[in-house]
Amino acid sequence: MADVLCIGGTGTVGRRVVDGLAARGVSVRCLTRSADGAAAADGEVEFVLGDLEQPDTLGPALEGVSRMHLLTALHPREAQLGIGAIDAAAKAGVERIVFHSAHRAHAAPHIPHFASKLEILAALEASGVPWVTIEPNHYFQNDLWLRRSLEAGVYPAPLGAVGLHRVDVRDIADATVNALLDDGHAGIRYPVVGPELLASEDVARVWSDHLDREIEYVGDDLDAWEARAGRHLPDWLVRDLRVMSEHFLSDGLIATEEDFATMSHVLGHAPRVFDDFVAETVAAWSGGGAS
Repeated sequence: MADVLCIGGTGTVGRRVVDGLAARGVSVRCLTRSADGAAAADGEVEFVLGDLEQPDTLGPALEGVSRMHLLTALHPREAQLGIGAIDAAAKAGVERIVFHSAHRAHAAPHIPHFASKLEILAALEASGVPWVTIEPNHYFQNDLWLRRSLEAGVYPAPLGAVGLHRVDVRDIADATVNALLDDGHAGIRYPVVGPELLASEDVARVWSDHLDREIEYVGDDLDAWEARAGRHLPDWLVRDLRVMSEHFLSDGLIATEEDFATMSHVLGHAPRVFDDFVAETVAAWSGGGAS
């Protein structure tokens, strides 16, 4: 029997949530679409075969589960897949769902995957299952994908000059674990944000300082970004991310004092700072490892 089912538990955030739950002695079941993954076991973590695109696989995965972490991947049918997981959890008698949403999604419903998050939240509210949402800002760890560009002296991600309260995924995981296991969080939408407003120049400067070379920011050229992204991402995802990037350039993604106060109830410690993340990452790269 598993205490918590993690959907999306093998990605950048999800695997840290799984590790955090296991560290607190919780029995964790992790949904995987891979038959090889389903055969694996890692201490307190059980991997079970299932797929949101095959709803009949969710019932067995939810057997004996009291709480569920729902992290939906970007997908053309993300809203429908998330709603299907909520329906299955409600039928299985799950007692709490913690849903991974996006910071200030309500302020930018024109971004396709933000709109999906809002549809899933509406289904949560109607489900009758106690729920919590974790709503993170742009991840520090997105920069790990940029290693080759950074080593070539370029920061290509479109962040803009307005700024974002970017956040460490370890803080997202910590908040998620607390929301899953601790009392007093039901019905709360938790922003999870970093302590600094980081504009493009700030991010390039921090990378320049730690890489000891000048890093040029080139991310405002969305046509060039789209051409690069289109080489390895599907068209629907490129369009979605371009709309999001346009929003970052025009409006940023900025936390309020109320956001910080609300977050403090679930995070349990001060949020990590970008400079420390970059320092750790550069040290790991220098040592041949990964952050």
